[in-house]
Amino acid sequence: MCVKQSSGAVPTDGDLDAGTFQALAPAFPHLESLVLNGVGEPLLHRSLEAFIRIARSAMPPHGSIGFQTNGILLDRRRAFGLLEAGLDRASVSVDALDPKLLRELRAGDSLESVERAFASLLHAKIEANRPDFRIGMEFVAMRPNLAQLPALVEWAARRGISFILVSHLFPYDKTSLPLAAWDANLDLAVELLVKYREKGRAAGVDIGSYGRVYMKYAKSSEDERIVGLVGDMHAEAIEMGITLNIEKLLAADLGLFEETKRAFAEARRIALREGVDISLPEALPRRVRSCDFVESGAAFVSWDGKVHPCYFLWHRYACYIGGIEKRVAPKVFGRLAGPGGAGPLEAGIAAGHAERDILDIWNDPAFTTFRRNVTRYEYPYCFNCNLALCDYVQLEDSEQDCHINAEPCAACMWCLGIFNCMT
Repeated sequence: MCVKQSSGAVPTDGDLDAGTFQALAPAFPHLESLVLNGVGEPLLHRSLEAFIRIARSAMPPHGSIGFQTNGILLDRRRAFGLLEAGLDRASVSVDALDPKLLRELRAGDSLESVERAFASLLHAKIEANRPDFRIGMEFVAMRPNLAQLPALVEWAARRGISFILVSHLFPYDKTSLPLAAWDANLDLAVELLVKYREKGRAAGVDIGSYGRVYMKYAKSSEDERIVGLVGDMHAEAIEMGITLNIEKLLAADLGLFEETKRAFAEARRIALREGVDISLPEALPRRVRSCDFVESGAAFVSWDGKVHPCYFLWHRYACYIGGIEKRVAPKVFGRLAGPGGAGPLEAGIAAGHAERDILDIWNDPAFTTFRRNVTRYEYPYCFNCNLALCDYVQLEDSEQDCHINAEPCAACMWCLGIFNCMT
């Protein structure tokens, strides 16, 4: 689950210091949301409450401060201190109701520690007279725990949880690929597959045999019908404006897709009944792109003061989507002034972009152009291409995709609705 375990990742651990945090001050009066998370546990930071207090005093009244935690370090005293400082929401990670499965998925975690965290937050909410405070739960959907999600929603609702965030697993390592409960084929591609499988059955053939027959020199009439149906399916996809990775599409696990849809639908039904807000990902990547990060005006600041546009482009790592390795490099638009900003520049950042005001970085032409280009959504569907992944986008040093976009967003699954994060 963690980018630190990714092949080729070069994480440099550190804590956001007071000077770098203060460098964010010009942005505080404009913030609708401040999320105090990095690649680590927020409750380990000694200045967490102080940072919350500083931001709360400068942010608008409707602005929300929150973070996600494993909850292990939460007790009543710490929870009360966080709420008193001005925390508005906290989300605790829970990935299973079964104690054995929870330990397998999250080493060192236990249902007891999770229940203690929820109880501590609920007690602090009452003691601090903060009826506005929102307690949340985050769940990473995987094959082993998918069936437990509906029961977990009901369990959480009975413990005072206000909201639930569900996300699919992002495989940072090949060993986690079998755990993923989603498929890289687009929703429309799978709809076409179902349609043409039915056409094949009506014609007395199985289009799943296409890989075995399409290269035959002398094809039987049955082979010709299979090839013709797949050709028709591909032509219809082109008319719809999407591409198909025929090999991967024909190998799609439609049973898993249906199982995921059922689990999400039941979780939504229970959440509605219990009055809990739930945010669910798509069961499959959607054709219509939407980048929550860019559209909501988000920026991501590393502990060393570097400013990034989103989670996907926050770190250097490898990930695996549809069984294909994609290497990602961080996208950096500047570095905040302050002690934490000291050090060597990230490759590709002009010297004039170093140690600047956060609003100067946000309004820099390079950053504004990036955001404008992203929301045009004129990107290819890389993992639904028969060439996936091509040299244009597979490596971290790629300069453009096949549509000549400089932003490395064509291979991003966040904007296709697969991942969910606190924003």
